[in-house]
Amino acid sequence: MLVVMRKKQVLVCVLAAIIGTAAMVNYNSQPGVEVSGEIIENNGESKYVSSLVDNLEAVNSDSSELSDAYFVSARLERDRTFGEQIEIQENILYNEKSDENAKKIAQEQINAISNNLTKEMSIETLLEAKGFDECIAIINEPSVNVVVKSMEELSVAQVAQIQNVVMREANASPENIHIVTKN
Repeated sequence: MLVVMRKKQVLVCVLAAIIGTAAMVNYNSQPGVEVSGEIIENNGESKYVSSLVDNLEAVNSDSSELSDAYFVSARLERDRTFGEQIEIQENILYNEKSDENAKKIAQEQINAISNNLTKEMSIETLLEAKGFDECIAIINEPSVNVVVKSMEELSVAQVAQIQNVVMREANASPENIHIVTKN
């Protein structure tokens, strides 16, 4: 019974994030904005953010609306990836042929994915509350990558603010926090 409730909670959180992001895309979509690139398998490696940044560089970042499209696209990609990871683990968890150890590991993976998504959303919300227009956080243990919308180089104080939030919310050490600006 507890496992079914947790499954529903995780599923509701992921679906709410996906629906919210899709609503933002629909609201902010502009004709003629096209994001292209190839899909790159993540496998939990920290190259996810850098490849995502590289793939979305095709978007002309001169306009604020196009920059916003980058962040919306990145969130959608992140939510899609999390959804796929959860689905894989749920297939193991609810497969009658899976042994108890595999089910236990699958449940731990689902919890970790859910915890990371919660931390990422918390980091983004807190940074936006501190005055950053747009940002996206991606946790790839032990690294945390943060992409921040900024037209100019971040000041030392701004970097310290970002690091402080990430260290507190994701329990990351400063050397594992990587900050990228996107204009």
